[in-house]
Amino acid sequence: MNLFAEHGFDGTSVADIQVAAGLTGGSGALYKHFPSKAAVLEAGVDAYLDALARSSSATVPQLPADPRDALRVIASGVIDSMTADHTVLRVLLRDLDRHPELRDRLWTGVVAHVYTEFADWIRERAADGVISAPDPDGVAAILMGALTQWPILQALLEKSPGDLSRSAFISAWVDTAGSALSVPSDR
Repeated sequence: MNLFAEHGFDGTSVADIQVAAGLTGGSGALYKHFPSKAAVLEAGVDAYLDALARSSSATVPQLPADPRDALRVIASGVIDSMTADHTVLRVLLRDLDRHPELRDRLWTGVVAHVYTEFADWIRERAADGVISAPDPDGVAAILMGALTQWPILQALLEKSPGDLSRSAFISAWVDTAGSALSVPSDR
């Protein structure tokens, strides 16, 4: 995945992968483990999605009862999981247009493990009367879309929106999310 991030999928040869893996370039040894270079990319996407799912599954059940604290944990978890392997994120964003089946798998994984769980959390908190959200799916899409921009821009440009630090971005996002969900600012 580091080679794909540095040189792009098309700019990385099977021999490059073999050498990076400690195999002899041009030996064909890669094919003992993967049927193709595309299968290597697919394995990287699968590993990324598995890590995202594990992170989400571990975070959501342990969210604090206080909605602002929960929003902070959600924001930190999303950013941390997306930036845990920023080379994979960079590959995903740059090269998946040429691999629509992997792009679709990534999208399904993100929707299932990020947007859907966040919308469900909003729906549950609204049902409990802790927050207000007339359209949990719409609010989750907007808030998650804004939240994911920080790690995406870090991966692609090594910049952040407004040149905010991670902590400043998370604080601003929590304030904005809290306002959108009518979370009282005083506890």
